[in-house]
Amino acid sequence: MSRLRRRDLIPEDTQITGTFREPKIVHGKFGRQVESKALVTKGEYKGTELRDWFSFGKDEADGEEFIPYGGTLYGVLAMVEPDIDGVLDDIDLSEKKYQAFVKGAVKKLDGYEFTARVGIKAPKNNPEKKRNFLQPGSIGPAVDAE
Repeated sequence: MSRLRRRDLIPEDTQITGTFREPKIVHGKFGRQVESKALVTKGEYKGTELRDWFSFGKDEADGEEFIPYGGTLYGVLAMVEPDIDGVLDDIDLSEKKYQAFVKGAVKKLDGYEFTARVGIKAPKNNPEKKRNFLQPGSIGPAVDAE
């Protein structure tokens, strides 16, 4: 692996293959999220690194956290936890076991190879400061061409 890490802006809708690096659960302005760096490992943009966040949902009525079915966080965790539905649908799942499951799944993302399409976002207050993100619904496990 090269020691060079680029901060290039990858064009919109470009398909990449990469690995998740340093995934962690963070708390911020938008609530609890999973933050991860994505390092492009193949193709024209190899060595480019971007950061993305995957959000938990929050029930408006009681404030309980959940993982939205079909959402980006669900899709990312489902790649490393094939029985995600069985675990999250368990009505007897305690908060402690839920947190342990989430932490374990996030830890398994580190080094996981994926493919995705890239999009471009620009903050409303600073439109010149564009960044890449992984487009929801396009993230999946990397498949070997052979």
